[in-house]
Amino acid sequence: MNFLDIFIYIALALSSFVNILVPISGSATVTPFLAILTDPHRAIALASFYFLLSGIIRVYIFRKDIQFKYIKPLLPISLVGATIGALSLVKIDTKPLLLILLFFTLYFFYKILKQHFHNRAYTPTNKLAISTTGLLSGFLQGTGLAGSDLRNNFLYSEGLNLSQVHGTTAIIGSANFLVATVARLYTKQVVVPDLLPLLYIIPFTVLGIWIGRKSLLKINKKYTDWIILSVMAVIIIFLALKIFRV
Repeated sequence: MNFLDIFIYIALALSSFVNILVPISGSATVTPFLAILTDPHRAIALASFYFLLSGIIRVYIFRKDIQFKYIKPLLPISLVGATIGALSLVKIDTKPLLLILLFFTLYFFYKILKQHFHNRAYTPTNKLAISTTGLLSGFLQGTGLAGSDLRNNFLYSEGLNLSQVHGTTAIIGSANFLVATVARLYTKQVVVPDLLPLLYIIPFTVLGIWIGRKSLLKINKKYTDWIILSVMAVIIIFLALKIFRV
């Protein structure tokens, strides 16, 4: 193992800590790091296994915050999407996909703003929107793209705090990445020896997520609400920019 490999593993461990406090999609940080170690296609396959490992760790560390009432409507349809995404060999037209993502993100962002600044009572999201969110987020994670943002934005709009979102989304995300990893092993996109080096960073990832949760508990809810809104605003801006560039 050379110095660059060690640096990448440390960076991945640190990103697991930062991601707890500022919940941005892992594909924006983890996949680029892995692409330095190998080619981009293999990096996506490795990222699926990394997210599976980190997701399992999050499930355990945030187990007391998991909101199981959201698992039932999201998990089954999300697994269907992840399977389709992982096995899909067709080229996806990205612009319609980005437009759908932007629409749902704006909807959830508006829902949060309405609840926070207009003191409106909570209004449940309709079942079609929940199913679409589950299917699309699972499909994106199956293909190796950012799917957690869409699912997390829905959970934020339901009034969940950061710890509850981390615990709840970790179960669904781990299941999606398990499907994606198995599919990529089956289709020979990656082989078992390629995955083994990622096991070295498990202790660092556990430490990063544990410290992140401890730090999160000390942050005033008012500030975590602003973190959520800020992250969603950044996602909206970047989605819009990508749409205009496609």
